[in-house]
Amino acid sequence: MIHSINHLKTAGICYVLTGIGYLIFGYPFWFLGAKDEALDGTFVLPFLFVNKVLFSLEPSFWLGPVSIACMFIGAYSLWEAGEPTGFGPRRKWLALAMISAGLYFLSGWIPLPFAPLGAFMNGVSMLLVGVATLKANIWTGWKRYIPLVVGCFPFLFMFPLLIITGARPPAMIGLWAFPWMALGVAAWQRSQEISVQTTQI
Repeated sequence: MIHSINHLKTAGICYVLTGIGYLIFGYPFWFLGAKDEALDGTFVLPFLFVNKVLFSLEPSFWLGPVSIACMFIGAYSLWEAGEPTGFGPRRKWLALAMISAGLYFLSGWIPLPFAPLGAFMNGVSMLLVGVATLKANIWTGWKRYIPLVVGCFPFLFMFPLLIITGARPPAMIGLWAFPWMALGVAAWQRSQEISVQTTQI
């Protein structure tokens, strides 16, 4: 039980940090009139675009990788806790979420194909986790819907704008912060619920 509580707390912290990363990304586009700049790099293959700068000490360079690493740790922590999917076959969707975060992590150095592929796979994996959460019925109240909200967001808001405009919508991508942060809060609150249940036994 303590094992699950600690992993849920870790997931909560990591998903909130993921959300903060998206907030920092979106802020210049919301309030400072920033424009999305063309990537500086080279096409190694027609489908493989590599950034020119592969390492930098600039904080902005590490914003994406650190946020996505937190996303991976969050999924791993939920997988270890067996929540919100349970420890049965549905747990495999959390493993898919880890793989998706791993693909997304590579986008810091290889934007194509890993940025769109990582976002797509994270959306798909969280949709599947969301459906599994509803079926497992471990999380209750508003918390049980949050994984589904995280998974639906890119398909309802990000990808349609990408298709319509032909360019990534950075301001909308930044708004993905709020579902991720809500997932973090849900995981943390679930850890508190288990703590209370444990003390009452």
